[in-house]
Amino acid sequence: MRPAELILAAPRRVVALAASLAVAVVAAVVAVTVIAANSGTVRWDLVWGDDFAGPAGQPPGGWKFDTGQGIFGDGDVATLTSSAANAGLDGRGGLAITALGHAQSWTSARIQTERGFAAPAGGELMVTASIRQPDPASGTGYWPAFWMLGPGPWPGTGEIDIMEDVNADSAHSAALHCGNLTQRNADGTTGPCHEYTGLSSGLRPCPGCQRGYHTYTVVIDRRDAANQQIRWYLDGHLFFSVAESQVGGAPWTEAVDHAFSIILDLAIGGKYPDSACRCTAPSPATTSGATMSVRYVRVYRGVPS
Repeated sequence: MRPAELILAAPRRVVALAASLAVAVVAAVVAVTVIAANSGTVRWDLVWGDDFAGPAGQPPGGWKFDTGQGIFGDGDVATLTSSAANAGLDGRGGLAITALGHAQSWTSARIQTERGFAAPAGGELMVTASIRQPDPASGTGYWPAFWMLGPGPWPGTGEIDIMEDVNADSAHSAALHCGNLTQRNADGTTGPCHEYTGLSSGLRPCPGCQRGYHTYTVVIDRRDAANQQIRWYLDGHLFFSVAESQVGGAPWTEAVDHAFSIILDLAIGGKYPDSACRCTAPSPATTSGATMSVRYVRVYRGVPS
């Protein structure tokens, strides 16, 4: 590259980056505005957020690493580490979680907020993130997720899945997990949330979600004490909801009316990828080194205004 080209290249990159960030900010504002409109007359207060600023390779502050293998019983094969090779700031205002391995030997990462967040009685809680899903050449077994976990035994104290995709299929899904594993249902599932799948949206198309950033959002709405609800949005557009009346008052209260920690992770293999591909994931051809990128996570508390 000639000297004149060198002088021009850097500004072009800066302009391109600035344009990309501007688009992301506008999209986030539009998404929150649309969601706020769906909630009616509510004041939204930002109570916590992480924009993942800092030098490349640094661990994100305010999060802890969950390490080990199979710690949540999902059947995933990756050993979760706190290594910068698997998770850390990317140095450009984002978080990178990367899966590395081959065949059945993989490492990856899962991070969990050190504090919890609860929807106030009579109000709402919004949790949102801007995420670019992994885009491997061969993605069988990839399982990126953005979710919330209750403080006690699963599934009784709740799990709210905000974004899950499997096998790099340009899809997304949402779910609520709750209740117990002893009540047998006629369809072979257990409890009021029909475990182990939970009350799920099922996998839905998500065009462009592996090549660009999209906002994934959940709102826990406790304004109607007689029938609370949870709503899920992609880029500000409602696509799924669950109401307390579908579950029952006691299991809903146990699962929803408390604080949740927030989790970001990239699993490899497990029950969900296996069921989606009707195979055993990952395959020998699964590509190593794909990354789940996160621009921000934000938490808002909504109170009637």
